[in-house]
Amino acid sequence: MIETEAVVVGTEDDVVEVQSAASAGCGRCSTQGGCGGGRTILGTRPGGCRMRVYGELAVRPGDRVVVGLPESGYLRASVALYVVPLAGMFAAGGVAEWLVNRFNPANGDVLILIAGLAGLGGGFLWQRGFNRRMADDPRFRARLLRRAHPGDGSGDPDGQAA
Repeated sequence: MIETEAVVVGTEDDVVEVQSAASAGCGRCSTQGGCGGGRTILGTRPGGCRMRVYGELAVRPGDRVVVGLPESGYLRASVALYVVPLAGMFAAGGVAEWLVNRFNPANGDVLILIAGLAGLGGGFLWQRGFNRRMADDPRFRARLLRRAHPGDGSGDPDGQAA
């Protein structure tokens, strides 16, 4: 479980809006749109990154909490983000190169380039649907784990988790 400390800024039923610590960082907060739709934990924007998390822990605005993201979700999202679009590009470009070598059309290099870009675009389209499915799956959502211990930031001493 990947964990970070955050401050509660609002609550609504079992969804809690938190703002992560400004020192954590993946760089996504500085881009337009923030934390990838509020589904990641870390951010570097001054004041931290706001996100909506799930949990059954009773909290109020101003409470310090520990938020966690399952490592399996982080790994799947990384593969979807980096590997799938590139694999689509190389696969489509490779098939196009094989066809160009076999049939020897005019402007074969341009066809290979277009096919590679089409494969990259197809990977991004697949990724879009994958991200929606992951966001709807409770196994991969960020969630409240426990209250942050005021002294050392290591969490609640009795290990109470949501």
